[in-house]
Amino acid sequence: MSSGMEWVLKAQFEAGGGDRVGLFALDDGHVGICWAYAPSHSMQLVSYDPEQGRHFFDTTRRQYEEPEGLTFDSRTEWQNGCL
Repeated sequence: MSSGMEWVLKAQFEAGGGDRVGLFALDDGHVGICWAYAPSHSMQLVSYDPEQGRHFFDTTRRQYEEPEGLTFDSRTEWQNGCL
């Protein structure tokens, strides 16, 4: 059994402009949001408490969805147990 913790992908989307955003979770309850910015997809991961992280992920998705649209959304494209 491994003592290290790993981020597990729970939900993700890709905006029309190419930015990718993922919601990740750790066993201890923390969640992280990872942004991969187009076109280089340089990444940024920020850790949040579960309630705040899920709220921020949903808010971010809505902010991208309205002006750009989404080319991928795990709400409709089920993969690996995504939400």
